[in-house]
Formats: sequence, structure tokens, C-alpha cells
Amino acid sequence: MKELFTTYVGEFLTMLTAVFGGWFYKRKKESVTNHNSSIDQGARAVNIYKEALEDLGICYEKKYKNIITLYESREELLRNEIMELKNKIKILRKENISLKRRIEDLKKQL
Repeated sequence: MKELFTTYVGEFLTMLTAVFGGWFYKRKKESVTNHNSSIDQGARAVNIYKEALEDLGICYEKKYKNIITLYESREELLRNEIMELKNKIKILRKENISLKRRIEDLKKQL
């Protein structure tokens, strides 16, 4: 009986040692694998942000060009409006002068 007990206990202790050794080795390997995967995920995140920033620059450049075009067309419209108003002022001054002369003529007739 003692012989049977020592045989099984020896095998049990061997099994426990093997399981512990496997667990210990696998734990280190899992730690390294998890660390590497977190580095890979960080690199992917950096690449995503990098692409987003590149796209953002292109998008802002397009918007900037659109705004420049818009302001240039707005400036042209305002310049045209200024020219029209200057011409209108000239016409009104001439009309004013002619009306003043007419008033003077009418005063003389009275």
C-alpha cells in the first residue's frame, strides 16, 4: 500500500511540477505577446492619426482655396458696385447743378 501511495504521489508531484513549469513559461510568453500586440495597436493608432492629419491638411487647403475664390469674387462685386455708385454720384451732381441753375433762372424771372 505504501508503495502504491508513493508511486501515485510521485506522479502527482511530477504532474504538478510540469503544470507549474508550463504555466510559468506560458505566462512569460503571453506577457511578451500582449506587450507586442499593444505596441502594434499603438502603431496602428499612430498611422490612423497620421492619415487623418494628412487628410485634414488637404481638406483645409481645399477650403482655403474656396474661401480665397469667394473673397476675390466678393471683392470684384464690391469694386463694381463702387464704380456704379461713383457714376451715380457724378450724374446726381450734374443734375444738382442743372437744378440750381434752373432755380436761379426762376428767381430771376420773378
